Amino acid sequence: MLGLLIGRLGLNKADAMSLTKAQFEAVIKHGLEGYQDQWKRTRWLATVLVNISGKSVKRTITETELMRFENEKKNNGFKEFLKAHGARYKE
Repeated sequence: MLGLLIGRLGLNKADAMSLTKAQFEAVIKHGLEGYQDQWKRTRWLATVLVNISGKSVKRTITETELMRFENEKKNNGFKEFLKAHGARYKE
């Protein structure tokens, strides 16, 4: 598992083993942020395509309605979903 992780981050095993715990955590955080940035670009493009098609939805949707990352969540989003869709359900 470690080999797969460090390979994706562009490190060889010797370099990874020479890092301190704090340095290794920083490298992983940087790698995850880059991976998330790629998904954010994909999410943005999907949002644009859905909004310009006009067939899928009756209103403009936002990127976070398609996909929300953990760091973008205040909670699970259930209250916002109910509010946005004029929900007739009670919590």
